[in-house]
Amino acid sequence: MVQEKKEIANEIYKRLSKLYPNAKCTLNYRSPFELLIMTIMASQCTDERVNLVCKGLFEKLKTPHDFAKVSQKTLEKLIRPVGFYRNKAKCIIEASKLIVKQYGGEVPNRMEELLKLPGVGRKTANVILGECFNTPGIIVDTHCKRVSKRLGLTSSDNPLKIEIDLMHLLPREKWTFFSHLLVFHGRKVCKAKKPTCSECILADICKYYYEKSGE
Repeated sequence: MVQEKKEIANEIYKRLSKLYPNAKCTLNYRSPFELLIMTIMASQCTDERVNLVCKGLFEKLKTPHDFAKVSQKTLEKLIRPVGFYRNKAKCIIEASKLIVKQYGGEVPNRMEELLKLPGVGRKTANVILGECFNTPGIIVDTHCKRVSKRLGLTSSDNPLKIEIDLMHLLPREKWTFFSHLLVFHGRKVCKAKKPTCSECILADICKYYYEKSGE
């Protein structure tokens, strides 16, 4: 069963790589710190909106020191369009203070250290590690969760379990790109409410499509 899933996962990787050869993180960051701020803000918000908000935000606040010193009310006003802005502002400020105090103003490059930062879970940590520190990881966002389950690569709804399941199916060097491939496919084809299964290049190996079609 595991071997069969590995073969399916590698076939999915092969097909989606051809379909989305330029799949990547769609947040417009210039440094690990900017990516950290943006991934915290991206929770339950589109990357497009985060990019728009951060274009102005990073003109006003540029460094961890700037974010550590800003008042919460000021930051809330600056990031209000991303939603849940009060909690996000609090996490950003607290994370910035910790980065300044404990890490010399540099974003840490290890999972266990990143997880100590307020607002940072494994998804955010894997984004930063994969994008900025060449440390591959499975990034389990809402698209990855939905698509991997529909494809039969996991049966779990738990992000950590999904991450582990997918890690077992592909070589380590493919983890980050595979995550991006699933996200791109989830946005364009395997949508939450109305997946366009008739147009999907994975339909013949998709558990969801097989069960839906009743074949």
